[in-house]
Amino acid sequence: MSTKLPSAVLIALLTASPTAFAWNLLTNPDFNGGTSGWNVTHTGGGTASWESYLSGPGSGGSLRLDSDTGASPTPATSHADQCVDVSKYFDIDVAVTKFDNSPGGGGTTTFKLEVYDQAGCAGNILSTINLPNAGVPVPGNTGATWTEVSVLGTPLPSGGISAKISLDATAPTFSIAYFLVDHIQVVPADEIFPDAFEGN
Repeated sequence: MSTKLPSAVLIALLTASPTAFAWNLLTNPDFNGGTSGWNVTHTGGGTASWESYLSGPGSGGSLRLDSDTGASPTPATSHADQCVDVSKYFDIDVAVTKFDNSPGGGGTTTFKLEVYDQAGCAGNILSTINLPNAGVPVPGNTGATWTEVSVLGTPLPSGGISAKISLDATAPTFSIAYFLVDHIQVVPADEIFPDAFEGN
């Protein structure tokens, strides 16, 4: 049911930072209490699991992407993904907060959003948003410095119905990629307020 907010409340909200009221499409974007809502997989010596203690801004845990080949000549990967409906939107903001727990380990991360022409992230990929490696520093819950990487305001392609956010850590042979990720954001740039806040 739609509710019309009083004018004074609307003015106060609109003059505040828009991202403070952004409508994240993801389920459990902060990994509070576990990895519910996410598909997690791994290969080789990789592990994708919940980290209960360390987290980015806020608390509640994070996602551990730990790909460690050790002495094995076989590459290792750890992966998490989630599919969301983007059919109602025109532009999208994507952001990931990460912590490199294996500096110099030789591994890499790939964070991306793929837009599909069918529901459920099926059919054809219409476009891909690749997040950069570099970003801005943000404090974690223990005082450690995390990094937020983002791509903001990307127009969604015509016919885009769903989108998959994928988080990967890859370790080539004899290397390690151990990253924590938290506060994942897939936010429609044109949807600052959810539908329930819109007037009739």
